[in-house]
Amino acid sequence: MRLSEKFPVPGDIALLYDFVNSVDQRRYVEQGVAHEPGDELETPARLEKWLQTRGLLKSGTRISHAEHREALELRTALRQFLGSSPAQQGAAAIELERAAARFPLSVTASRKRSLDLRPVVRRASSGLGGVLAELVRLSDSGRLERMKICSSDECHWVFYDRSKPGNRRWCSSDRCGNREKTRAYRDRQRRGD
Repeated sequence: MRLSEKFPVPGDIALLYDFVNSVDQRRYVEQGVAHEPGDELETPARLEKWLQTRGLLKSGTRISHAEHREALELRTALRQFLGSSPAQQGAAAIELERAAARFPLSVTASRKRSLDLRPVVRRASSGLGGVLAELVRLSDSGRLERMKICSSDECHWVFYDRSKPGNRRWCSSDRCGNREKTRAYRDRQRRGD
């Protein structure tokens, strides 16, 4: 099951959401069991499978080690860009531009006078340009600010903020929000506040 199906997001950003969350950096214990972080794209073969299940790579096509490294660099740059504070945005934008340059897009026009971005297919990993196309569409629609990284130090999950004011801090108020509020409460109790 794709992550965007387990935790529904708008369909036009599902690829972006799945890609940036293909690395799981969460570190927490729930009911005495430690969560195990992981990386869906850990190897070139796993990246191939990820791309194939999304229709971005033909079966039998191989991803080189260089393409795999570039895909991971793109994911890191996207996560840094989405999670950057105002003071970090300039550096994060430069890093994203550098990583994105390896995945060119072209403009396609329809008879209905609409424009779209499509990956320029030059190599096996070119389908990742679709992730960047979704990012551009998200920005053009004014919804980019709703893609956030959970502010819990134990999580760092990318989530789509569906709240009306767009001011959520955590991917889940029930889990991360509750943990953070409980931790803050205990800290205040220890200090005697």
